[in-house]
Amino acid sequence: MTFPPDGAPRDPGDPRDGAAAEPSPPSHTALEHRTLVVRRAPKVQVFLVGGALLGVLAALISTALGGENEDFTFGALFGYFVVLFGILGVALGAVVWLVADRRSKKRTYTVTAEVVEDYEDADYAVQDHDLQQWSDKWENDGRENNAR
Repeated sequence: MTFPPDGAPRDPGDPRDGAAAEPSPPSHTALEHRTLVVRRAPKVQVFLVGGALLGVLAALISTALGGENEDFTFGALFGYFVVLFGILGVALGAVVWLVADRRSKKRTYTVTAEVVEDYEDADYAVQDHDLQQWSDKWENDGRENNAR
């Protein structure tokens, strides 16, 4: 039984519902051609962690090569320099990442994707098990469906 906008029940045999009785098949017109921008972007986490590790290494070297101080222990000086050089290393890693990210934007290219009914009709056909492996990897990496 269907209800018109006024809320009164309508008989299923009503001729006014004849067109709405059969659902129309989904249309692929909105997704037939899709333009995608492709680029290889560097991951920011790698640069930040790398900068922090370089900061810790610089702290170790400066503490080991520095002269002995009777007021502070080796551990206290090393901890102070780890904080100081760690922050500087993370900042340097962020700057390097920004430069690398800007350079990667220059190497972007645009592709046009097209919906096909059968995978054999595609320019690059994948088998069903390949597609399943890729979709499993996509879901397991915790990525969102939104393109970046």
